[in-house]
Amino acid sequence: MSSYKALLNGTCPICGKGQIFETKGSLLHLKAPKMHERCSECNYKFDKEPGYFFGAMYISYGMAIAELIAVFLVINWFIPLGWLFGIMFTILVLTMFFNYRVSRILWVHIFHE
Repeated sequence: MSSYKALLNGTCPICGKGQIFETKGSLLHLKAPKMHERCSECNYKFDKEPGYFFGAMYISYGMAIAELIAVFLVINWFIPLGWLFGIMFTILVLTMFFNYRVSRILWVHIFHE
């Protein structure tokens, strides 16, 4: 399996078969997704050491900023400023667990052995 396909499917960067996160529910549930400790197929350990995913927070932060800038640029023309910040906050809350999941998957794929 190509690494791009594994990245898009959220599967192990080594074997491309085991899921990194549990796949129950939709992406927009307001509940933190549960990450597997090891790959169910090849036993690859996703979390290497304490603080391993610290850098993934920067990816998540960058994604949130990009989403909010896009929302601001699109909605700024149609909605008064007071409503705009409320809508931006709502979008931030709705996408935070999606960003968390995607940033960790990216981090595992960037720094796998």
